[in-house]
Amino acid sequence: MPGTWAEAHHWLAWAQSGTTDLDNAALLCSHHHHRAHDPAYLHERLPNGDIRFTRRR
Repeated sequence: MPGTWAEAHHWLAWAQSGTTDLDNAALLCSHHHHRAHDPAYLHERLPNGDIRFTRRR
């Protein structure tokens, strides 16, 4: 997906003292951005920079 279609996601929200730098950010498609805020899903950044989404049990 082109970056212009992506949505910015902060790993730690600014309102929770998160920074606004690239280390605290990820570009996600709309589908995965909604999953990142969905309490039914866990998300983690892997060492290679990929993001893994897992449904909570």
